[in-house]
Amino acid sequence: MPVFEAIGILMVIGFLFYNNVFAGFVFFPYILIHVKIRKKQIGEKRKSEISKSFKDAMQSVVALLSAGYSIENAFREALGEIHLMYGEKSYIYQGFATIVRKLDFNTNIEDAFADFAKDCDIEDITAFSEILIYTKKSGGNLIETIGSCTSTICEKIDVKREIDTMISAKRLESNIMNLVPLGIILYMRFTQGDLISKMYSNALGIAVMTACVVVYFTATFIAHKITDIKV
Repeated sequence: MPVFEAIGILMVIGFLFYNNVFAGFVFFPYILIHVKIRKKQIGEKRKSEISKSFKDAMQSVVALLSAGYSIENAFREALGEIHLMYGEKSYIYQGFATIVRKLDFNTNIEDAFADFAKDCDIEDITAFSEILIYTKKSGGNLIETIGSCTSTICEKIDVKREIDTMISAKRLESNIMNLVPLGIILYMRFTQGDLISKMYSNALGIAVMTACVVVYFTATFIAHKITDIKV
């Protein structure tokens, strides 16, 4: 859990910079910041996985529409393919299964899909839902509209995946660089214990170490922002 991760980091900071595992809790606000960032990362990862599975699901729906199925039956038939691709416990299968159940109770496809989009809270899926509602009400070419929207969503997801692949190496480098200062201090504790111990026993040393911690946290935050690219 993010909270325990943050607590663990502060205990490591306390041990390395102050020779006291509890001293790191002076930087208690870091826990709140870390939890917020980690929750955001977890949420983005979840949305990325849903977006990818949604892309595959809608490609199945478009293929079925092109084969002559109505949109309602296309969603029903696509459920089997989704089950094969992602399994019964996957979010996308559960979401589409709920849509199909609502269709069986004579709910309009646009209303059933709107509920799914609201639950996902993903911009692309919400936009798709709004277009579906407009097309159904206006009597537009449903197959062409859904195919065009699905193609656009697929392109956007593919671009995001390419960008993630391109910067993944930089993220790894950033994570390694974040560990280097801690590794250096740990190395000095074992090899130059007498030298570094002087930093723990006087006010000047503690002040210097505190400044180092502040610089360290600032650097890791900047590194996170640099690699946090949105599409």
